[in-house]
Amino acid sequence: MTSSLHLYPRIDKSFSLLLLGAILCFLGIYLIANDLPSTSSYLAQIILQGIPTVVGAILVIFGVVGLVTALKGVARKGNEAIDLKVKASGITVRGGHKISWDSVTSVTGIEHVNNAKVQVLWDRADLNRSLDIYVNEPLDGPVEKSKDGNPCVRVSLRHYPAVEYRTLYEEMLDQFERRGIPLAFKAQPTQF
Repeated sequence: MTSSLHLYPRIDKSFSLLLLGAILCFLGIYLIANDLPSTSSYLAQIILQGIPTVVGAILVIFGVVGLVTALKGVARKGNEAIDLKVKASGITVRGGHKISWDSVTSVTGIEHVNNAKVQVLWDRADLNRSLDIYVNEPLDGPVEKSKDGNPCVRVSLRHYPAVEYRTLYEEMLDQFERRGIPLAFKAQPTQF
């Protein structure tokens, strides 16, 4: 189960980005509205007025995205707070939907990678992993996509602290291997 405590650092970082972005954005808008400062070069004036506005707007966008995703995670309660539960009979995913081991056809482990030079909301201390669990029967639950006509459930473990959850993630992969469920791995570029 997820804990809302795991998302508080993302909320703090998002508020900081929003505050800094708002200050820079207002500064840029003020400079543009008052046509300050007057310089001999029109290009220099545009750069001086435009840089704070553009950087501020970008930081505001990142702050809003981070805040919305974090608050969405914090708001999950009860069965919606379950990401993945393992039992002898099968697994339970978000919403309390149970999947028997016999229905799982394959699993793809996804490592979310951010190679951007500026990683605004990215936290390397997070697990940044997801699992795509493919099943051979229709589900009434959270089906993401399908592969070869088989429904898939995505289990996102992206904003969990790696120190606490890496061992559990690896134990989960071992569970799939012990049960003879094929595992595949891939990397996926992700900015947020």
